[in-house]
Amino acid sequence: MAAETNPQIKKAVVKLQELSADERARDLFERREKGRRDMESRERWAEARGEAREREKWQKAMVDKDAEIAQLKEQIAKEKK
Repeated sequence: MAAETNPQIKKAVVKLQELSADERARDLFERREKGRRDMESRERWAEARGEAREREKWQKAMVDKDAEIAQLKEQIAKEKK
């Protein structure tokens, strides 16, 4: 077993056993980990949502510019007549 030959692994195994034995410490650790994962998930969601909003703004701006160009083309065509 790696814990028998590597002192660092042995130390980690002992610490893990101590934490596992202490139910309160394990509960706190699990809550902390869940909170961390939830926060990361929220950040990813917010980032994706922000990108979607920026894309929507860009697309709306393009539609507005296309409409403006079409209007100017019509105006030019009328002036040529």
